[in-house]
Amino acid sequence: MRNLNLFVTATLVSLPFVGWAQPRAAACFFSEDFESADVFATWDRGAQVEQRTPEGEGLGTFVEAWTLGNAGDANAAQYFPVVDMPVGNRFVMANDAAPPCNCAMDDVMLTTPAIDLTGHSGVALECRVFNEGTLGAGVARVEANVEGDTWVTVREIAAVEGEWQDVVVDLSTFDNSSALRLRFRWSDGGNWAGGFAVDDVCLRDRLVNDISVRRVLVGDATVSPFTTGDQSLHYRQLPLTQAGPLQVTAEVKNAGRDMLRSIRVNATVDLNGNGQGTFASAVLDSLLPGMTAYLPVATGWTPSEAGTVGIAVTATHDTSDDDASDNEGTAHLQLTAPGWDGGYSAMSRDDGVATASVGGTGTFLVANRVEITNTGDHANGISVSFDPALTQAGEVVRATLMDGNFSFVDTSMRRTLTQADIDGMWNGLPQYFSLSTTPALSPGDHWVAVQHLGTSAQNVHVNVGGEVPLGSSAILEGTGFTLRYLRTAPMVRLHLAEVAVGLADGATVGGALLTVYPVPANDNAQVVIPTDARGTLRWSVLDAAGRTVLNGTAAVAGATDRFGLSTAGLSNGTYTLLVLGDERRWQGRFAVAH
Repeated sequence: MRNLNLFVTATLVSLPFVGWAQPRAAACFFSEDFESADVFATWDRGAQVEQRTPEGEGLGTFVEAWTLGNAGDANAAQYFPVVDMPVGNRFVMANDAAPPCNCAMDDVMLTTPAIDLTGHSGVALECRVFNEGTLGAGVARVEANVEGDTWVTVREIAAVEGEWQDVVVDLSTFDNSSALRLRFRWSDGGNWAGGFAVDDVCLRDRLVNDISVRRVLVGDATVSPFTTGDQSLHYRQLPLTQAGPLQVTAEVKNAGRDMLRSIRVNATVDLNGNGQGTFASAVLDSLLPGMTAYLPVATGWTPSEAGTVGIAVTATHDTSDDDASDNEGTAHLQLTAPGWDGGYSAMSRDDGVATASVGGTGTFLVANRVEITNTGDHANGISVSFDPALTQAGEVVRATLMDGNFSFVDTSMRRTLTQADIDGMWNGLPQYFSLSTTPALSPGDHWVAVQHLGTSAQNVHVNVGGEVPLGSSAILEGTGFTLRYLRTAPMVRLHLAEVAVGLADGATVGGALLTVYPVPANDNAQVVIPTDARGTLRWSVLDAAGRTVLNGTAAVAGATDRFGLSTAGLSNGTYTLLVLGDERRWQGRFAVAH
């Protein structure tokens, strides 16, 4: 498959999302995320390293040992497979497995600037590292220095395959030092090896006893996404007809210096502002400093009406907490129902904020796993949020519903994306695809997907947002549908009720769409109807939320014809125009800018 990559974008979708109780960066008195090349103005990359031939002979040319890049850069030669989490993230790496190296990296060092710890106590280093230790690589370690050339090892970093690992190092020995320097040291073992990567370096003060709620998730995060017959995955929107007993998970961290014991979380739940009770997790016996744990809460409470479920979690332990400000976290679940005000019975796994996108130029499907637990519902359609910056008009897409084994269940008609569609995407308007047979859904796992069918060199990209466990979201690449699991949820959503802005399959004439111009319209627009439209047509204008804001009739004469549409009373934004004849329908999207 050609050019299948992940890109960071600035596109935002204005929907609620699960937030962090306390951003880690707020507690860092020294931090570096390696997103900017300016880092090397203050960090020391050490001596350059000599490039080698594949046989290990020196070439006499020298390059920097440490470079900035993303997962695609790291794995350019397929031997340093850094996990792309979060999507599109940049980090610093010593990469012996992609150009410009194979290099002599038997001892490379990356050193921080001098850091003043005066007035700081209980200091800890927190960072992420990717260190598989494969292909003959040597030891990776963190070292510290406060005087002269004397360096001491403060942590040897274990080799962990296929994962970023969180590293927490106690630096309290150096409290109040005026010039601490840290360095990351790695060796390729004198061989051609993979690499070593570092990200999100943070130094912060720690209290003695400090529990922190990092995230609150709807669902049981301790259950594998491959477990069937339950509803343990995290959802932001869930149809009321599929709602079972509510499960909640709190991710807690020991942010202090001492071991914590008898950790418990209490979850208080309300529905549309009405209290439903407080429920407790099991007790976690102990949690080491710097470590995190998932504490699930099985409430046993089943919601009885659509609306918003509010969840407030509080973490406790067996002693007094030195900082209660980060002991709480919140989350929300939207219970959906038919109709616009009910969310068209949407079932969504993303967090509602597009932070990146996934896609490319070849044939692929981008899919989410959803869990059906109750009988009686039908799959009406699938909505998709595309990235307008990386999606091009003229590309052919369709929505697909599959069972838990990726076997075909139903699909929508093929659709050729138009410029009007792209214009709508810039305003956060998702594309809706009606499924052909609206099949009944039996209990079990299903996959909802959007498929790019084009073979051109043009791109289609689907927005993603919100971290998910491996196995719950995926991309299937190429004509053989090679499976690759994603770590961020695509904005591909199942609807168990008909969406007003979607047309039933077969409603358009030969797949053709009407055209509205100019783009954008000001006070007036012209609507061009395809050939064979004749007689009196009824039309409606719907806003981005699917509400009808204008309607009327127009007379056309048979050959390709047009009629005028007054847009003077419409606010700036993107709209959908639906036109209904005696036997046929057409639709198109247009933008208004006064």
